[in-house]
Amino acid sequence: MCTLVILRHVHPEWPLVLATNRDEFLARPASGPQVLSESPRIVGGKDLERGGTWAGVTNGGVYVGLTNQRGAGGRGPAARSRGEVVLRALQAGSVAAIDQYLDTLPGDAFLPFNLLYGDAQTLRVAYARPEAARLLRQDVPPGVHVLPNGVLDAPDIPKVARARSLATRVAQRPWPELAEGLKALLADHALPDVEALPPALDGDALPREFVRQLQALCIHTPGYGTRSAALIAMAPGQVGHYLATENAPCQGGWRDVSGLLTTAARTGPR
Repeated sequence: MCTLVILRHVHPEWPLVLATNRDEFLARPASGPQVLSESPRIVGGKDLERGGTWAGVTNGGVYVGLTNQRGAGGRGPAARSRGEVVLRALQAGSVAAIDQYLDTLPGDAFLPFNLLYGDAQTLRVAYARPEAARLLRQDVPPGVHVLPNGVLDAPDIPKVARARSLATRVAQRPWPELAEGLKALLADHALPDVEALPPALDGDALPREFVRQLQALCIHTPGYGTRSAALIAMAPGQVGHYLATENAPCQGGWRDVSGLLTTAARTGPR
């Protein structure tokens, strides 16, 4: 489970604001924001197991982030890593070039995923599903939206409504207040009633109480949970703010990593 909260053409200063949680197995090695490529300059976290990234941004103001599709866990490993898609899309460097790259990508070559990509002017979601030979796409309309482990604003996932409500309350506040409000959103531990959970998928043997724990925005279970978080504010052609923590957001540790997009930095793990 991962959650991408989107404020598009809502804030008076920043046309695109993103608040994101990365949820992953605790044993899977990863490192926080670093320079992943120099041309274009790309900054994002790094999956140390397969070498890709789950999300990143370019110095020209292009963002790409991925969430897994609910129900994909029982399909077994795929030959190609979904983190490869994020990195290659970022390397494309523009929305038009990402569109062209995705046109060549077979939707059944990877485990199912949802890909948010774009800039302060154009933002899209692409869906890779095994039953579709090519990726399906939709534009993200202006407003407050959430991309979970499902389609954009999935009505059957309780945490989506929770995140949209919390984000709407702070969406138009000045940046310092907005940032604090979004940090609190990402650190939220509220859980829905069991009756509100989405129906179990075919072959899904997960205990319902564990599924309920996954509906927190900030997840904590013995082997799986929210590993890191990021806040990004963008205008056309630029990234104004990039804040990140390599902890669960409820544990703090936030730092400003915006300088990685403009200052010389060594490529690769720190």
